[in-house]
Amino acid sequence: MTSKTLAVTLIALFGFLGAVTTFSKLSAQDAAEATAKPAEPSGRLPTYYGEIVTQDQRLKIYEIQSGYSTKIDQLKAEIEKLETAMKKDMEAVLTKPQLERLKELAQEDELRRQKNEAAKRAAEKAAAANDS
Repeated sequence: MTSKTLAVTLIALFGFLGAVTTFSKLSAQDAAEATAKPAEPSGRLPTYYGEIVTQDQRLKIYEIQSGYSTKIDQLKAEIEKLETAMKKDMEAVLTKPQLERLKELAQEDELRRQKNEAAKRAAEKAAAANDS
């Protein structure tokens, strides 16, 4: 694997880990709200189910989803641990100059991403100004 391919792979992995970490953590307020009110089970029905199920079936499906969600969350946490360990092991293969270059590449990518987002926001703002 070339160093460029490895760098791109690691950068993608860093982004994925960040997204998983951000997505998987509830704020203290969200957690308190979730435990405070024993509301009716809710969830999201799979595609087309909403058109064919009764209210009773809907509630049963929500209960099924709820029962699996704890196990799924545990597995996601395990995946996060494994991905962190994998990243550490992959970095152990690299030399110090490679690790430094990897850090530089990640910083360059972050700057590029920020510039692209700023340009996109500016274009959206200009388009909105033109529409009014």
